[in-house]
Amino acid sequence: MFLRLVNPHPQCTTASMTTRSRGSSLRQPAQQNRPTRWRRFHVLMRLSLGERNPAANQDGRVLEQTENLLTHLERRRPVDEKCPKMFKYAWFGDLVTPVWWEDVWLKEGFAHFFEYVGTDFLFPKWNMEKQRFLTDVLHEVMLLDGLGSSHPISQEVEQAADIDRVFDWIAYKKGAALIRMLANVMGQPLFQKGLNDYLLSHMYSNAARDDLWSKLTQAMRSEGRDIDIGEMMDRWTLQMGYPVVTISKNQSEQLPTHYITVTQEHFLYGEEVRNNLSLQWQVPLTVAVGNASSVCLESLIWINNRTESHRIGQMDDNTWLLGNINQTGYFRVNYDLQNWKLLIQQLHNNPQIISVGNRAGLIDDAFNLARAGYLPQGVPLQLIGYLPEETSFLPWHAASRALYQLDKLLDRTDDYRLFSVNNRSIMIHDYVLKQVASRYHQMGWPTNGPGTEGNILQASYQTEELQRELIMLACSFGNKQCHRQAVAYISDWISSNKNRCSTHVSEAIPPNIRDIVYCTGVSLMDEDVWEFIWMKFHSTSAVSEKKILLEALTCSDNTFLLNRLLNLSLTSDLVPEQDVIDVIIHVGRNPQGRNLAWKYFRDKWEILNARYGEALFMNSKLIGGVTEFLNTERELNELKEFIQSSGVGAGPALPRALEIVEGNVRWHRLHRRHFYQWLRKPQSSTYG
Repeated sequence: MFLRLVNPHPQCTTASMTTRSRGSSLRQPAQQNRPTRWRRFHVLMRLSLGERNPAANQDGRVLEQTENLLTHLERRRPVDEKCPKMFKYAWFGDLVTPVWWEDVWLKEGFAHFFEYVGTDFLFPKWNMEKQRFLTDVLHEVMLLDGLGSSHPISQEVEQAADIDRVFDWIAYKKGAALIRMLANVMGQPLFQKGLNDYLLSHMYSNAARDDLWSKLTQAMRSEGRDIDIGEMMDRWTLQMGYPVVTISKNQSEQLPTHYITVTQEHFLYGEEVRNNLSLQWQVPLTVAVGNASSVCLESLIWINNRTESHRIGQMDDNTWLLGNINQTGYFRVNYDLQNWKLLIQQLHNNPQIISVGNRAGLIDDAFNLARAGYLPQGVPLQLIGYLPEETSFLPWHAASRALYQLDKLLDRTDDYRLFSVNNRSIMIHDYVLKQVASRYHQMGWPTNGPGTEGNILQASYQTEELQRELIMLACSFGNKQCHRQAVAYISDWISSNKNRCSTHVSEAIPPNIRDIVYCTGVSLMDEDVWEFIWMKFHSTSAVSEKKILLEALTCSDNTFLLNRLLNLSLTSDLVPEQDVIDVIIHVGRNPQGRNLAWKYFRDKWEILNARYGEALFMNSKLIGGVTEFLNTERELNELKEFIQSSGVGAGPALPRALEIVEGNVRWHRLHRRHFYQWLRKPQSSTYG
């Protein structure tokens, strides 16, 4: 699907791209020999960017992306997807520019989507579009877009003040997800044909989204497929949110067993705000029918109404249904409880029957459906019981993110403390560690011996990422062997630093897990380790290493040190101005520091808003990061009071934060008891 177009960024040139003169054919094929990898960026603008005002929207975003690139390089993770993104900005932004700001999402969405498609073209084994796109883009943006405070991806812009708000993760990531869905509906050849016709027709001029829909519709009809792309996509771009599609075997005596019933409704986390019955979508639903030994893919089913019945094939009591194959669609899928039970049995008995993308999708959907009240709380926990048999990174990554969110919801509750030892919950932590233990011990820790430094492909990317994910889960949820290993790494590093002013980083600690080791060491060891990391933070000149060290300082259980770090970050020049937000956010993610960060944020709001208020991107990141895990009635009331007294000028971030905290409080009120009841049951029991 990678469009073979002229290269507007010579620093990203590869052997497979041919640079042609302005106005030459856009359809000219690239050379056939794929390069072994992109040419690395030789110059990164960290010094100049570091001196610029982080309150400027684009500067702040570029600075963050630049530092992320440095971190990726240091951790031996692929950064090559950034070059395809720059290519696509040249075509969907420069060559053809949106007529008006309401269509900015097209430019940003295409650029974001082709980060993954372009990288797949160069490195097929990385599976970026079919796998990492799911957790990095799709799952992330669906969290935001499932809120009642979300907005349509195409927003009216009537005055200059409206422009900033069209640049958010809805534009970037939902745009990419919708383009990916459309590409899969059309198929690669027709999608590429429509895009090329669009670019050729509007090159060096402006175009609106309807111009693109028209060209894509023409491409479809040229092959006899009468689908109006504009009519379909308007439902997704002019309405907020997305649907949850519920699939169930037909229970009616009037219809035979090879029919299914499909319903759609607007997915919202807030059970008390699901009163908008007017939103409907044209849903491109793919469905698989499977059993213990095989799976049969069905053709595309269009869902246009709230409830429909469709013929799907003969089914019996042991046949399960699976919707949204490989999560190409921008919606969640729910099932009747019997079908969930069959899917869980399949995962426990033979998970490979279900694709890795769908295994990750089932985990993400189940946890989010349960959190929103569509599913019993035990379903996602029972689902991840198969993880000891999971050998792929993506499902582990989806589970890790869901468990992290759940742990943060519970880490200050009475039940959590009641069933805890050394401030660790026996029930939830032991349940997670039971899933992690066997795979963690099998994978072990990465080596970093002589001759391995700099070998970015030493292990396969997927293997390296899986190993990192397992180490992070094991250390975060209290695996003693993981703790001992991290402490040993830190102790050896300190012992080897006879000169405490040395700027040398620890070569013994593999770069891709340094953040885990540093954080674990700081949380478990004494104040001297914190001081050592603080000294290293000041002495190193590597931007990526400084970010990791600074984040590690926020992992301490010592509230005095956390308070000291907060005060130093804002009132001195010891912490770079662009890193202050990250310090406050990460202290707030630490259960020992959450109250400190929340109070500090409110006390220093005038200073913070004066410094970052003009940068809605950074201000939104700060507000969301500090408030996302507040979950008590007291904290909710404090947030309401804060908004009433200081909320002017913060854009949509404060209303969104209020909705998230209200959702956290609601989950505790409605579902926490059921969650703990399920954990108390024998793990072989059924849904609770």
